Parts: sequence; C-alpha cells; structure tokens
Amino acid sequence: MPTVALRGLADIRRELQKKNLVASDRRYRQSLSLLRALAYLHGRTTVAESDLFFLEHVLWKDPGERTEVHNVIHGLIHGYEDQVQELLFQTRELRDYAERAWEDKAQRARAVIEAHTKIRNILTKVEEISEKARDVGRSLDKVETIRQEIQAIQQQLLTKF
Repeated sequence: MPTVALRGLADIRRELQKKNLVASDRRYRQSLSLLRALAYLHGRTTVAESDLFFLEHVLWKDPGERTEVHNVIHGLIHGYEDQVQELLFQTRELRDYAERAWEDKAQRARAVIEAHTKIRNILTKVEEISEKARDVGRSLDKVETIRQEIQAIQQQLLTKF
C-alpha cells in the first residue's frame, strides 16, 4: 500500500479520534483489505488516495456519525483545495470591487491599491496552504491552477492602475 494512502488513513484515524469517533483497530485493519479490493476492482494494483473516500461507509458505528466521518475524510483529502478555492472567490470579489465605477481617479487608485495589497496577502496564504499540502504528499495541480488565476487577476489590476 502506498505511503500516501497509509498516511491518509492515519490522518483520518487521528482526526476522527479528536472528534470522539473511534473505530476499532480491527475495523482499520479490515479497511486496508477493503481499500486493496477497491483498487483491484478499479483495475489498479495499488491504492490511490481517492480510494480513502470509500471509508466514509466503514468508519462509523452509529448512522448519525456518517456525516461527520464524511466531512473529516473530505477535509483531510481535499480540504486544502477548498481553502484555496475560497481564496480565489475572495480575489474575484476584490477585483470586482476595484473595477467598479468610482467617482474619481483618486478613489479608484485607492481601491486598486487596497485590492492589490489584499491579493498579495491571499497569495501568501495560498503558498502556506500549498506548502502544508506538499509536506503531506497531496497533489498540487488544482492549487497551482488557482494560484496562477489569482496572480493573473493581480496583474490585471496593476495594468489598470
């Protein structure tokens, strides 16, 4: 089993324990076999990180826990992408704010400078999220695409200044 999948399983277990959602050691051992079978059914020889989503059907005792288990698994595997996506939405809002009709050039200049400064801070946050995701072996393709879009918005604002 790949290290990424094992690390992901350990992360899921740790986060579920923090929320007092404890599955037995036996259930976690059985989930390894389940993940291998899932990979096999998809024609792969190794478990992919995306296979961990299937554990939302296994790692709960009470049906009321299913939503929380789902949220934990999703947050660990794609939570960083969701955070970066939210930062992109904020960047778009800043762009729209800066590009709206202002009464005079001075107000527009202040709005563009303010938006540019905030976008610079957003890019710093994106880099921090990216480093954390890189450290735990997550794919950064979507994060990189979003980072490039945020930078393009920043450059677009600077050219209008």
